[in-house]
Amino acid sequence: MFRACRQDYWLNYARTSSLSTFGVQAPIQQGVYNLLTFYKHIALTDVRHSAMKVHFSIILVATIAISTSYAQDDFVQSGSYGIRYCGTGPGSRAETLQDLLPKFASKLRLVQADAQKGNESKAFHAFFKSQSNAPYVQGVFKQMANGRPAMVPSEGRNIGHVRFENPNLVCLHPTMPDYEALRQQCGSTSIATTKQNRALVLLCQPYWGLDEEPEGIDCPVVRRNVFTQNHDNRIMRNQFAVFVHEMAHAYAVSWIPTEAKGIMDCVALSAGASVKNLQNFALYAAMVVAGCNRYPDPDLLRGAHGK
Repeated sequence: MFRACRQDYWLNYARTSSLSTFGVQAPIQQGVYNLLTFYKHIALTDVRHSAMKVHFSIILVATIAISTSYAQDDFVQSGSYGIRYCGTGPGSRAETLQDLLPKFASKLRLVQADAQKGNESKAFHAFFKSQSNAPYVQGVFKQMANGRPAMVPSEGRNIGHVRFENPNLVCLHPTMPDYEALRQQCGSTSIATTKQNRALVLLCQPYWGLDEEPEGIDCPVVRRNVFTQNHDNRIMRNQFAVFVHEMAHAYAVSWIPTEAKGIMDCVALSAGASVKNLQNFALYAAMVVAGCNRYPDPDLLRGAHGK
């Protein structure tokens, strides 16, 4: 019979390990948790049914083994980034990501170099306003380029604590055992999503239909010191910009309850609010990579908001 501490360990394992990184309770893992809860009840009430406990032990070992093998299956890496459930071998999405991620890292270093200029860069000035924000913005893009371990809030008994995990990209695919639950996370329009575990990005089906990176033709037009609204989404509709936005969840600290998404809403944020708004990082990076050279001057805008 497990001791109480051993019971609590396995209960916490069932809550937090392997598949819970997807932000959903997978059926296998939920089954482990339910069985352990039942077993703990038996132990605490000292009901001695040996045959039942032996049978339970077999189920427990088998279920944990299945959960562990599922979590480790179909895993490759690109630098420090993990790639899960994206297939393997030539022509797989894993191979595509292994090709993309080094390119993205190279582009992110260009963005980092631009951020080093601070307000001498029109792009930086438009989206981050203050020279004092430059070291922080550089740091975010440096961590993103290198795939540094990201801070992730702990669950269960460890709420309030944090742990650090390497970033992982997960492909949504119909052959996944928990495909329906993950598909619901993506919804009908999402390109990618990051839920409880900020170091893990779920790549939804539309992601694979996007262009690899933004181009000059995608740059929004500036008229009367304003980005034209009909170009809002064009600069963001590429794999690089989506990647930056989702990874900003891991590396930038967002303290704004409602994220500004529209391009002029992002430009209108104050210097303090701009570094807390994830879309600012994505728009800035996308426009630097695209080679955009026209930006509104935020100092001439009235009604900038945020603190």
